[in-house]
Amino acid sequence: MKTSNYIIIVFFVFLFGGVFVLFISSRIHQRDSRIGLFAEEKKLEPFSVVVAEPGAEFHLRNAEYPRIHCYFQKPDSCNFLKYGIRNDTLFVFAQSGIVKPRLPHEIYGRNIKSIVAKENSYLSLQQFAADTLIVKLNNAILDAYFDNTKNHTSSLSILAISSKINLTGINADNLNIQLNETTLNAWNNSIVDISGSLTGHSSLSIDAMKKFSFEVDSTSTYHLNKYDTARK
Repeated sequence: MKTSNYIIIVFFVFLFGGVFVLFISSRIHQRDSRIGLFAEEKKLEPFSVVVAEPGAEFHLRNAEYPRIHCYFQKPDSCNFLKYGIRNDTLFVFAQSGIVKPRLPHEIYGRNIKSIVAKENSYLSLQQFAADTLIVKLNNAILDAYFDNTKNHTSSLSILAISSKINLTGINADNLNIQLNETTLNAWNNSIVDISGSLTGHSSLSIDAMKKFSFEVDSTSTYHLNKYDTARK
């Protein structure tokens, strides 16, 4: 075969190969755009108390104005959480009759003072801040993430029954806990004074406190790490 024929064959191989690569790249780009993240929001009236009704799941954040965000991916559509506001209290209900969303809903609020999580609910506090906060849990799960480099909490009270709690990054003067059949794990915190009680096979693991005074029954356990004065 002549050299010119080889050159022509190689040319067409590269030409069609390039076209094929561009076609595959285009298909991948289209697929990525279809699975891109979309969001819708609704404005909410002001509230200072949040109640997670049985089975509700959402993230809670601080913001300048109250609102709820619904994230979704194509071809799915947005299904906002059911909620109601009454007497300065936001009630958030479980989504029933629809497929559980793959992406969490987010609720934003200002000056939140109290949180209640009822049976089988899941609540996640994201980069949360509050001067004083009371949290009540009943057979619920709470993941609480604070930013201890920017936010300071004077008092945090946690009253929990048959629940699981993860507490991270809080900078607080006082932490009061009343745990019954509850597990509380805490990391990367700076807490001056901790008090309260553990009953009914509860367990506590917490670090960075200066003073502690609480009652523990014979069925419960606790582990305390030393206070780091550099983190005060």
